[in-house]
Amino acid sequence: MNVLVCDLGFSSAKWIYGERKGRIISAFSYNGENLLIGEDSLMSSGSSYLKTMEELVRYYPVFVEQCLKQAGCDGDILLAVGLPYSYWQEQHKPGGAVPVLAKSLTGGAIKEVAVFPQGLGGLRDYLDGLPERPTGNVLGIDIGFNTIIFTLFSPHKKQIIHGKTLNKRGVHQMATSFLLPRIKDLAPSGTFTPVEIAFLIEKGYLQYGFERHDVTREIQEAGVAYIEHIIRDIQGELQAHVGMHADFDRVLLFGGGAAFLKNGLPARNIEVIVLPEPEYANARGFQTLAFAKGV
Repeated sequence: MNVLVCDLGFSSAKWIYGERKGRIISAFSYNGENLLIGEDSLMSSGSSYLKTMEELVRYYPVFVEQCLKQAGCDGDILLAVGLPYSYWQEQHKPGGAVPVLAKSLTGGAIKEVAVFPQGLGGLRDYLDGLPERPTGNVLGIDIGFNTIIFTLFSPHKKQIIHGKTLNKRGVHQMATSFLLPRIKDLAPSGTFTPVEIAFLIEKGYLQYGFERHDVTREIQEAGVAYIEHIIRDIQGELQAHVGMHADFDRVLLFGGGAAFLKNGLPARNIEVIVLPEPEYANARGFQTLAFAKGV
């Protein structure tokens, strides 16, 4: 059975099928009769990014269908998808959103569905690339568009010590609180819609008429400052919930928000690692986890 991964988040759906991979932005709109998703939706009025967990679950089948088309899948498929860790943990029970989502995605070529917690995939992707598992704890930080999922993992015990989804964080907060103040002289309007912010981060420039301003340096600076801020917040959360067990030797950054930290972070006592192609790290880990099911 072939494995297709479709990791849908609030910024994009990342898919992996064998050696192929792709990305569909998490935007949608109606043009009167049809639902448009991805780049096509941005060409019509009323386009919007996925904003809530309810929307994520509701539109998952539509994005999976598009991933199937782009990937050119054939034969029977084991589909691996993900949901934010806290939500997955709460809804992983009979009648909860996890089994309901799995059922809604099963049919046609898709014979089986595995729903994994986002955050765990990036950790698995990193650990699988090491010659031996580290002895100390590893903190994974999955930076999405409007969520941050952190997962404190013990490689020795092979278990999650603590994890949580922080809502209204991520790329959107980084852009509005840390990036826009740095480029306010270049942004006469002073405000951006979520779609415009995503475009700005993706392209790395602002354009007004015939003038284009490169803001990649400001994006990098804002990203570093934001990560410093987030790590302090997460350390506080861990101290409050797990106390003395909250120690970790290294921090892994992945997800779409880690992609703009191209130059890494300044040296520190605790090693901070930006995973290769960080926006696909969860999907790569899900692919490994799906194969490990033995299907």
